[in-house]
Parts: sequence; structure tokens; C-alpha cells
Amino acid sequence: MLSNLSNREKILLLLAFIIAFGAVYYFYFYTPLTEEIAQLENEKNQKDNRLAVAMGFAEQLPAIKEEYRQIVMELEARGVYVDKDLIDLLIEFRDTAEENELELTLYRPSENTANISMAVNIEGGFREVINLLEDFKDWNYWFEFRNVNISRSGDNGVMISMNVLYHDRLVDVELLNKGVEADG
Repeated sequence: MLSNLSNREKILLLLAFIIAFGAVYYFYFYTPLTEEIAQLENEKNQKDNRLAVAMGFAEQLPAIKEEYRQIVMELEARGVYVDKDLIDLLIEFRDTAEENELELTLYRPSENTANISMAVNIEGGFREVINLLEDFKDWNYWFEFRNVNISRSGDNGVMISMNVLYHDRLVDVELLNKGVEADG
């Protein structure tokens, strides 16, 4: 069949085949690929932007943490309520005991709806326990010390056992100035 065609017809047929093949390739392969490439580049740019924002926040994180720590310390110094959980309270008791060269031997908390009740035992020297009690005097009004018992423990040692309530309630400043606390 191709043998009956002239050279000019063969060239035109080859040219038509090349154009048809190019059109099929362009519309069915090249165009969808370029659209997918553009979409992937757009996704890459979005992810790069998100990464840049995250890196910016990561660079600011130490400064933000320090500012947060300073604010919490200022609030605690003024006696303003800062929400604490069981671990925060454990850390506070442990750190205070260590500052006075004592050992926290028991910390048994139980969380209630209005407060956190804790059984606490601390051991060490008599003078150190006296210093610890002086430190407890400076703790804010959210702590209520109950059943404080001091007994001998080992050679020249003293153990202080107490039940402590950490109240989880809001305070009306006006009522507080009058000496009254109100549940929120």
C-alpha cells in the first residue's frame, strides 16, 4: 500500500504522523505533567513558607519561655493564682526541701474537685526543718497546712509529716481585701 504512494505523499504522510504524534504527546502527556509540576511547586512553596514560619517561632521560643517564666514568677510573688498540677506541686516541695538540705521522703497526692490533698513527709536536721517551716510561711494562701507533726527520725534527725491542701478556686480581689475568699 505504501509502495503505490509517491515520495511526496510519503513525506506528507510522515509529516502528518509526526504532527499527530506531537499533538497527542502535548495534550495527553506534556500538559498534565506541567500542571502537576506547577501544583507540586506550589505545594513546595507552601511547605517552605510553613517551615520558615516554624523556624521563626523556634528562634523566638527561648525568649518566649523566659518571658513566660518571668511572668509566672511575678504572679507567684504577688500571690496571684497560677494553676498547678500534681507534678508542679511535687517539684515545689522537692525544691524547697533540697534548698533547706532536707529529703522529701513521701509525696502522696490525691486530686479532688475543689483542691489537691497531699500527704508529705520530709526528713533532715532539726534546724533545717525549722528553716523549712519559715519558708512555708512565705508560700501563698493557696496552700493550707494541716496535721503538721514533727517526730524523731534516726540519729539526731527529725521527720515532719503533714497533710497539705492546695486549693483550686478563684479569688475575688475585693473580697480578698476584706479577708473573704469566694469559690468561683
